[in-house]
Amino acid sequence: MPPNFQRFLPIILIVFVLLFVLPAVFHKSTSTGPSSSTLSTETIAAMGIVDKAEQTFKVSHKDYSPHVADLLIIAPTLGHDLADGINVQLDVSSNGQTYYAQVASSVLGMDRSRSVGKEIANGCLVIKSNSGVACPVAKTAAKSTTTTGTTTTT
Repeated sequence: MPPNFQRFLPIILIVFVLLFVLPAVFHKSTSTGPSSSTLSTETIAAMGIVDKAEQTFKVSHKDYSPHVADLLIIAPTLGHDLADGINVQLDVSSNGQTYYAQVASSVLGMDRSRSVGKEIANGCLVIKSNSGVACPVAKTAAKSTTTTGTTTTT
């Protein structure tokens, strides 16, 4: 090695440590996205939006919709929930008169089913227990099945 380069080697080593090693050591992880409480509230709201949009779709098309895209036209606010990581899955019977919707996030999972306009199933499951994460209080309705449970994962 040339003698001039050897003089700068300690300085280059110090700069390397300052630029690459220290930021990696002292990097604090920051949370991005909505909090657990907000995500829980958005999941519950998304289920209500999906349910109302399905009922509106049925009034105008005589059948329930098996596609989330159809519901986005009726309820554009559902797009915000989808962007926050809420998953919506739909299934419609072959005659189009019964639908099953599952709305889930990382903290809460919900499902609801309607047949010919009447709610036949409604369930909620807490996936990740945190402050502000809870299933909604079940409404008592005739011929309705409600399932509520809590599962804590680590």
